[in-house]
Amino acid sequence: MNVDEKQLSDLIINQLKKQSLIGSDQNITVIYNAESKDVLYTVTEVAELIKSNQSYVYDLIKAGLLPALKLGSMKITRKDLLAFLDKYKGHDLADPYNIKVLDKRNE
Repeated sequence: MNVDEKQLSDLIINQLKKQSLIGSDQNITVIYNAESKDVLYTVTEVAELIKSNQSYVYDLIKAGLLPALKLGSMKITRKDLLAFLDKYKGHDLADPYNIKVLDKRNE
């Protein structure tokens, strides 16, 4: 069954407004199922997501750890970001050119 996510979200928002659960002039942001699409993130967005800074994200890209493409500015796919996070779980990436396995005994 193919569901139109925008249409569904509009119906839900209208019902919430009719039942006075949200104000009629209140703005609502709906985030669609991003897992079904290969979403592109900017370096700034990736930095925010991994709680880091833009310079560090560029270092990860330059070191070849985080795949990116240039479309005006550098972009990272959601798929590549998730693969990167999974691959380097349990590693110290403070220096992207000198990756170390974390010592689990010190946690």
